[in-house]
Amino acid sequence: MEIDRRALKRQARERMALTDPKFWVVALAYIAMTTGVAWLFSLVPTPGTGSSPVPFIDTVQIFLQLLLILYQTVVQFGLCLWALWTWRQLDPGVSSLMQGFSVAGRVLLMELSILFRTLGWYFPVALALSVPFTMVLVGVGDYGTRWIFVLLFVICLFIALYAISLRYALAPYLLADRPDDGFSIPILRSVELMRGWKMELFKLELSFIGWELINLALSFSVLLLCLSRAGLLTPEAILMETWLDQLTDVIYSTPTVILRTLVTVPVSLWLIPYRSVSEAGFYDARLMAAQDRLQLPEMPPL
Repeated sequence: MEIDRRALKRQARERMALTDPKFWVVALAYIAMTTGVAWLFSLVPTPGTGSSPVPFIDTVQIFLQLLLILYQTVVQFGLCLWALWTWRQLDPGVSSLMQGFSVAGRVLLMELSILFRTLGWYFPVALALSVPFTMVLVGVGDYGTRWIFVLLFVICLFIALYAISLRYALAPYLLADRPDDGFSIPILRSVELMRGWKMELFKLELSFIGWELINLALSFSVLLLCLSRAGLLTPEAILMETWLDQLTDVIYSTPTVILRTLVTVPVSLWLIPYRSVSEAGFYDARLMAAQDRLQLPEMPPL
């Protein structure tokens, strides 16, 4: 079982080209609604940790971060709506990014349920993987070899977590198609649709890694430039006792973070809609193949 990824991605590009407003305008609005809002949140003054009712924990900052995550989750669902409407040539606009707020409760409950289900599968798998790795580590005396096995264990845990998350990858699209079904039915249908198709979705996601590497290279280049301008890449600076502290300060400073984000915007304006519409095409392909079993009608307006 496989999907013609080249044909799917070609159709995604063709349908992106027909959008009005253009896809890059929607991507720019999405970046502004997510990354831009996150920057604004970072500028909100919060009380010091001394005023927190819980020692050593900034409860106000945690609350703001949680609120930001919930908001970004709903906006991400809006991007799924735009991508699905774009794939189906329903002429979506920038306002589709806001449509998720009409069903925000169901979106958040669905994502929370997916999180618990993912962790429910992940912990037994992690426990099962830890047994053979622990037995191997006990029998290995070489320190370097132990670290290699630890690294392999971490990689296996990451692969397991990613494979589990693929079970629920189509849930947002199913919720968009049938919002009146609630938050749990889309999850169960996603598991059914993804049975035997996880590798195909993984291959589709992997096909965008070139664009991700370009963004990574651009971001890393800006970071090296900032560190160089701060004089932290010279041999003398590296030998200083405070080098790590200064390095951390530069990496997480506001100018560095903003520059590293801005330099990736041109690629992201293409990559975000391109990947989203391609994923929507994958969903539609699976939906059409299983239409008789699931008996899903065309997507009603939210």
